[in-house]
Amino acid sequence: MSQHQRPTGGSAGESLEVHALEVADPAVLPFVTGTFDPIGPPATAAFPHRHSFYEIGPVTGGRGAHVVDLTPYDLASPYLYALAPGQVHHWQDAEALAGRVLLFTEDFLLPHPGDAAVVRSLSARPLRPAPDEYAALRALLAELDREYRGAAHGRVSILSSYPHILLLRPARLPGPPARPRSWPTASAT
Repeated sequence: MSQHQRPTGGSAGESLEVHALEVADPAVLPFVTGTFDPIGPPATAAFPHRHSFYEIGPVTGGRGAHVVDLTPYDLASPYLYALAPGQVHHWQDAEALAGRVLLFTEDFLLPHPGDAAVVRSLSARPLRPAPDEYAALRALLAELDREYRGAAHGRVSILSSYPHILLLRPARLPGPPARPRSWPTASAT
């Protein structure tokens, strides 16, 4: 579902791996969704990396932290994150990670070009939706998944609407943002 690209060469410091989105026919559907396991090991990479695509991830279970641009966030569910291309992230000490992953390219945002700014806004503040808010998002994700797995007429048009809704609903949530996890401190002995 995503492909690793390790940059060659580089400047001072370590180069970061870049993950690119691989789909069967990107001209038709530059979009992938599924749970963490079917997406594969890149979906739960424990090393810092960047993407060339957007990612939205509602996390429903697991332990550890999601580190985004050097800030770790506890994985207490529900946890909803968004990533824009170029952001650095990884999963730290993650165990039993559960939830969904939506991956899509800039092309998928063409019907709603303002959504790129919404992703960037959400990427700066992962959310912890209240139970009723999260239930509504889960229902929306279930509909998206049904449409994605089907082959009905108008599928691409309908699918392109779901990320738009999935971005706008969390952007207007009054719920608190996820609190950053404190970095462990070394004890003086």
